[in-house]
Amino acid sequence: MAGRLVVVGLSHKTAPVEVRERCAFPEEALKPALVEAVNVPGVGEAMIVSTCNRVELYAAADAKDAPEALRRFFVQCDAGGARRAHAGDGRDVAPLLYAHDGPDALRHLFRVASSLDSMVVGESQILGQVKEAYQTAQEAGTIGPLLGRTLPRAFSLAKRVRTETEVARASSSVASVAVDLARHIFGDLRDRQVLVVGAGKMGELAARHLVAGGVKRLTIINRTPSRALAMAERLGGSAVAATAPWEEMDGLLQKVDIVLCSTGATEPVIRRERAQKAMKARRGRWLFFIDIAVPRDVEPEVGSVENVYLYDVDALEQVVQQNLRGRESEAMQAERLVEEELKRFSEAEQALGVVPTIKLLRARFLELAKSEAEKTLGKLQNLSEKERQVVGHMAEAIVNKLLHAPLTALKKDANGDELAATVRALFDLHTGHTEEISLELGDAGGDGKRAGNA
Repeated sequence: MAGRLVVVGLSHKTAPVEVRERCAFPEEALKPALVEAVNVPGVGEAMIVSTCNRVELYAAADAKDAPEALRRFFVQCDAGGARRAHAGDGRDVAPLLYAHDGPDALRHLFRVASSLDSMVVGESQILGQVKEAYQTAQEAGTIGPLLGRTLPRAFSLAKRVRTETEVARASSSVASVAVDLARHIFGDLRDRQVLVVGAGKMGELAARHLVAGGVKRLTIINRTPSRALAMAERLGGSAVAATAPWEEMDGLLQKVDIVLCSTGATEPVIRRERAQKAMKARRGRWLFFIDIAVPRDVEPEVGSVENVYLYDVDALEQVVQQNLRGRESEAMQAERLVEEELKRFSEAEQALGVVPTIKLLRARFLELAKSEAEKTLGKLQNLSEKERQVVGHMAEAIVNKLLHAPLTALKKDANGDELAATVRALFDLHTGHTEEISLELGDAGGDGKRAGNA
């Protein structure tokens, strides 16, 4: 099944972080969810993009009601219990979902991969995240012909946007925006101590920005101490090597200035009680939490503790808007590239869809023309080879003239698939032999033999 592209999901534009974190797929749930997705009636391919700012299901579908069926799947799927359950029956999630179908879905994919739909336009992380989602879907066996064509085109377009426009100039990722917030609160970061909770990719990226911003004292804590040690070695920091690292957190919270959280935990690792305990020992010194994890690592109530500053991914929006102002014209140029690529891809898909029908139709006409020409030649005696060739060329010329208008219409019609289906029905064309039929006529007399298959 190829069908058409459909996308259902929610993002930072449509849903607050408390909803996104409930809908996010943990890494271990992605493949089971993909397998469930392709079992939705009318769906043949699937890919899930689950990040801190968006959770989206891309699918190839041939059923008219596929968007609605995928909406229901999105709300109800628990991926074998590995995904966090929605509160209640999910009715609060459903109104926040968007669905794009056909060309609109393709445009959305192109914009997402090119970082034009990101919270920070021009950030580079989303392209890597979409590539990872594509690889996961390939491993799950849920990538087919349609997604197999569209995703590479999206990746190529994203590269063009970055190389042909300045949309990524001085771009800010979620990580770099978080560092900007730290500077806004503390000013010079060189004397500040930082605790990084979690040793994942986003945490490491944010930590690199902090180091680039002047931070000298960096401590990393992770449930798996070996990962914390490896990350500390890469960044020139230190790691908590205890067998029960979380037990060391209370003491660390009393010492550091900035806490950067980016774990894969499904529940908060820092709650209000823990923050209050730390603040009593700090004697009024500010503590800044940057929580870029989804689901969130820091309980929202922590932000109400005196002298605590807490920013989650949604709170970054204000800084993001400041960064957007200088990139509006470049974003417009990038949008034009998206529209150009969308047109080229649509034309290629349209041609791809009608090529088999064109080959079958031409083969059928040439077959009939050759059969009738050989019948005629069987009744004519003593013709030279040149005269036999003239008859063959005349038959082929008639075929070309008869087919010129319908083949042109098939190639150019916006509803080429529907028109191709009508042509196949009218001429009883079936998948099979589509090679060009030769009209080089032999010496066979009588009625001759029909060549090729329709």
